[in-house]
Amino acid sequence: MQAKPSGTETAADAAAGDAPKAPRPRGRPPKDAGRQAARQAARAQSGPPAMLAGGGAEPQDGADAETAAETVADAAGKPVGAVLNCIRILKLLSHAAAPVSLTHIVQELGMNTSTGFNILRTLVQEDYVRFDPQTKVYSIGLGVMDLVRGAATVASDINLVRPLMERIARDHGVTVTLWRRISADRMMLVLEALGTGNMRIKMDVGQRLPLTIGAAGRAMVPHAGLTEAELRRQFAALRWDRPLPFEAFMAEVEETARRGWALDNGNYALGTASVAVPILNPQGGPLMACTATMFLSQFDEARAERIAGALGEVARALAPALPHL
Repeated sequence: MQAKPSGTETAADAAAGDAPKAPRPRGRPPKDAGRQAARQAARAQSGPPAMLAGGGAEPQDGADAETAAETVADAAGKPVGAVLNCIRILKLLSHAAAPVSLTHIVQELGMNTSTGFNILRTLVQEDYVRFDPQTKVYSIGLGVMDLVRGAATVASDINLVRPLMERIARDHGVTVTLWRRISADRMMLVLEALGTGNMRIKMDVGQRLPLTIGAAGRAMVPHAGLTEAELRRQFAALRWDRPLPFEAFMAEVEETARRGWALDNGNYALGTASVAVPILNPQGGPLMACTATMFLSQFDEARAERIAGALGEVARALAPALPHL
């Protein structure tokens, strides 16, 4: 018997009671070779499949090619099950009051035992999960601290502009917010500074909105690289307090690109007005937008332009940190 080198991962051995048996090979010769050949011949007569084994669309003509291309695009946007299961396991362990067994994990998450065991074994090897070979239980590992440090660095870079945002909010009596684009069609509020008036507009850090909504959306759209068809799709799903036609929205987007700042004059939320400036990544795409929101009674064009100039200071202050955001 060959001895195992010291320091090797022993989770698989120690969790043998929970671990599933290795699957048996499934490959067997066909019982009826003639029948299989007939099926292959029938498939050959009906034409090649629309999708190749590698996931790409086989060259076709006309509507078939368009359908295949749409299928590829849809498939590319689907989440990866193994990654989702990995995240779910890490979240469960991070909230667990005590180490838990494999059985508890897979039952709690409704996961296949073999899938859960293989993910846990990998996470143990990478130090994101700790395994106790005596009690056969799992807990969150110290490896996640590397991820936390990276996230804390980003948060620290963003927080550098908090004093500046608070000054703008105080000087102009507005609520200043920093929105980050998190996907092709969503943005999230990551920082907020309130004014000092008796009546203030409050938003929740962490809330998510469609990318094209409000002044922040108008600020991001000129740099987002979206096709007109995609813009129309996103725009059709928006809910405005005071709706406007798509053509009017695009005219405002063009005006935003010309003057460098965006305006929402009560379309998104009745009784309010918002001014926003884009914050671009090194490639020129929209990374964030800094917005000032006020009551409509506070708004006039000259004031909006002054506020936009102040918001530009936030964009410039973030510039050195952009490669890390």
